[in-house]
Amino acid sequence: MNPLQLLNAIQQAKTSPSEGLMYVDAEVNQRRVLAMVDSGATHSFVADHMVGKLGLDLVENSSRMKAVNSEAKRIQGMATDVNLKVGSWEGKINLMAVPLDDFDVILGNDFLHLGSIALMPFLKGLFVMNKSHPCFVPATNTIAGKEKTKLSHLSAIQVKDGLRKGEPTFLAALVETKARTTSKIPDVVVEMLEDFGDVMPAELPKQLPPKREIDHEIELIPGSKPPAQAPYRMAPKELEELRKQLQELLDAGFIQPSKAPYGAPVLFQRKHDGSLRMCVDYRALNKLTVKNKYPIPLVADLFDRLSGARLLYKAGLEVGVLSSSDCSTGDIPKTAMVTRYGSFEYLVMPFGLTNALLHSRNLMNDVLERNSLIDLSLFILTT
Repeated sequence: MNPLQLLNAIQQAKTSPSEGLMYVDAEVNQRRVLAMVDSGATHSFVADHMVGKLGLDLVENSSRMKAVNSEAKRIQGMATDVNLKVGSWEGKINLMAVPLDDFDVILGNDFLHLGSIALMPFLKGLFVMNKSHPCFVPATNTIAGKEKTKLSHLSAIQVKDGLRKGEPTFLAALVETKARTTSKIPDVVVEMLEDFGDVMPAELPKQLPPKREIDHEIELIPGSKPPAQAPYRMAPKELEELRKQLQELLDAGFIQPSKAPYGAPVLFQRKHDGSLRMCVDYRALNKLTVKNKYPIPLVADLFDRLSGARLLYKAGLEVGVLSSSDCSTGDIPKTAMVTRYGSFEYLVMPFGLTNALLHSRNLMNDVLERNSLIDLSLFILTT
């Protein structure tokens, strides 16, 4: 480019500050595209969804592309000797096909060296210094026909700085959903479910469990005074949920009104799905309870017992109430809980009591016998 052409380009160019990235109008295989010029890119790229639209033929290539703060990924292919026109400059360039969200074509350093191009962000354009086709190519702010489109691109440093300042930040992800495929249940399984439907219901029956050989007992240290506490304060939403869950337990026959001198307060713990789990704070009662010192099984011993097993079935206890056993009649008053709506006592063994899980473990050992591994609230059946 001679000095006169350079002077004319400077006079015609707008000298207002450049905003965002630099885009130029270009032609790839005689098809008009909007290309982003990136001096930080070692090569030039084309979006994989544009390969067919631009009539490009890809050849296999083992090159990998690495963006900022991401792992290197293998490109989908290389389009070689592609006709490219920018301004009055024409030439051939190689384009790597990669997934690009917001760009159709990226012109990198290979393009800048090939055309002897100098970027001039202050003049909102680029100079083609090639002796055969010198020209000034103005940048455009139009992206895909939309004026003044703001790109939603942030660097890792910008994101970290925004989080530190407490700026509202949202993370969204598109997850592909696949249609559920239903397979036919084998006839032998259907027959087994029908024969044993009384012991394999979809939901536990809302009634007391069958009478077992042993009941859960709460043995207190001699001379202990019955612990009784005041109810915990609750928000209106929690009080409404408490009323609902108490009514469900009453309808199922798991609890009954109590006049016992005992009283443990109730609180709520939020689950992962946002719902509330009712918990009885038995810590005061547990301090006075004689502890069962039966040890938890060693993991190494459990793995030894799994050796040679062909089929494994894992199951867990129903959350909320260990309804595998009743409470001993004399110990029912000790399970009393105090609430805004009165005192209630459990007729079944609840969670939260000292020795409750060990009692349930011993009961399952007696029922399932040798073909089972019991570890507190989890058991595995083996064959």
